[in-house]
Amino acid sequence: MKDNKFEILSILFFVLFTASSLVYYHREDVYIRPMLYFYLLSVCVGIAALQIVLCNNFKKFYIMLIILEAFLLSASFSLTQQTLYKTVLGRDPWFHWIFVDEIVRAGKIPSYENIPIPYTKMPNFHLLITAGMILTGIPYKFSQYLFAGLPALLLVFLVLFALTRKVFDLRTALLAILLFSFADNVLDMTSKSIIPNSLGVSMAFLIYYSIISMNIIDRRIFSIAIILSFSLVLTHTVSYTFLLYQVIIILLVSLIYQKEVSKKILNLLLILFVFAFLEWAFYSGVYFTSLINILSQLFIYGFDVERYEARTPFSFFEVILARLGMVTFFLLAGLGVILVLKNRLRDRVSLIHSLVTGGMVFSIFAPFSPALASLGHRFWYYGEVLGSTFVSYLFNSKKILRIAAVPFLIVLSLLMFGASISNDDNPLTPYYSQRTGWFDSEVSAGKFLILHEVDIAFASDLDYIWNLDYLKTSILASGKKESIKKVFPKTFEEVEMCDCIFVFRKDQFENRLFYLGGRWTQTPHLPMKDDKLLEKYKREKNVLYANGEITMIWVKA
Repeated sequence: MKDNKFEILSILFFVLFTASSLVYYHREDVYIRPMLYFYLLSVCVGIAALQIVLCNNFKKFYIMLIILEAFLLSASFSLTQQTLYKTVLGRDPWFHWIFVDEIVRAGKIPSYENIPIPYTKMPNFHLLITAGMILTGIPYKFSQYLFAGLPALLLVFLVLFALTRKVFDLRTALLAILLFSFADNVLDMTSKSIIPNSLGVSMAFLIYYSIISMNIIDRRIFSIAIILSFSLVLTHTVSYTFLLYQVIIILLVSLIYQKEVSKKILNLLLILFVFAFLEWAFYSGVYFTSLINILSQLFIYGFDVERYEARTPFSFFEVILARLGMVTFFLLAGLGVILVLKNRLRDRVSLIHSLVTGGMVFSIFAPFSPALASLGHRFWYYGEVLGSTFVSYLFNSKKILRIAAVPFLIVLSLLMFGASISNDDNPLTPYYSQRTGWFDSEVSAGKFLILHEVDIAFASDLDYIWNLDYLKTSILASGKKESIKKVFPKTFEEVEMCDCIFVFRKDQFENRLFYLGGRWTQTPHLPMKDDKLLEKYKREKNVLYANGEITMIWVKA
């Protein structure tokens, strides 16, 4: 492709990218990004893919431009979603929010008794955000993105590019970072549900790269790997487990290909296990017991599935559509791994990378094991990071596949942008996914409820009633986790018998999937087809609060 054609495509990319920003800015619904916004982003993906596929002479400027384009796609999706709501997104970020806020307020890490989360002994993620908040004065919602989510995204971008280029070639590396930029679990972990795993995976990936791509026999490289690993063990357990898995694979392959290196790898692995044992069994005193329980459930006792039992009201088609992008991605990554093993079996680095990625690709089946069901999306996140290389390799293996990659990536990116895991406001399957961000009216109602709390239990959908505890903790700033008095009816029949103040969230109940019940009794409900129950209580004049979006009703048994 001639230089002028590459430049024309670049201009077209930025014109359409600017148009997507204007569509977002002029949206009709303040809480929903229009579908046109996602269509434009997907076309931008196609343009970037076309530049990669057709370019024959990758000048340094062209390489930097493609990397910038890929990064802008992720950044646009992330920032437009975060700015829709004033609250954090996802489930876990709520308690990370109050934990960091308490560190900032008190100037020290709170005790487990006051803020009962295990990260009191694994605080690196939270201390990083705390430092950013203190230095800039930016509140937690955007500090988590600027000082954790965004750095994690950039770090993986750079490492993925460097590793793929070393193992394969430049074109494969550029296509890999483009695939990574719109992967749904990546978008979730680096821009929506920003948690310690978001940062931990990027660190595990960096350590992995330093071991297989650099001279680990060099004392400086070995020391850097040790320091980063020690930092990681104080950040996140699952990410550290990924690191252990990777080093075990590297050791096994090195025993065959590089016996002189295997001794150094074995020393590193032993040190990593010592770090894990000291942190998990002694310092934190929590995770070692949890690990033993999971292993027991997996291999010895099985798992009591009855407490998780719940009928799913959504159709099989909606489940498939919600995850079609990820399933397709992992299928292609698996084919790419097989192709690499077929063509490059004798290459040590290719073999290591294939085996490590292959294990993560199989993590798509993690939810089928009840012991790992709650951790599935952690595996999927790293699986998409590693799998990007192999999907890219598959498309670059033949010329016809390179051409087919352009329209295919447009469709795949649209599925990823609209996936239930990544898209909080306008997913392709709203009946399959919850909205985790709160409208301003829902925040106002929550504050009213907390400031006028009475000796009557409250009830609502699980996420709202559960997160009110964190809102109360933030408002009172007492130095400990606060709770409201609450009950957890699983059905609306139980609501009518609860003798409680029930909080109806109009948009959530009418347009999205929602859950009633508690943590272990949560029951999914499709959007309500009518609001006869709400009208009934309005007629009985039991309404205590209403603001158009929220209605609080005293339900007398």
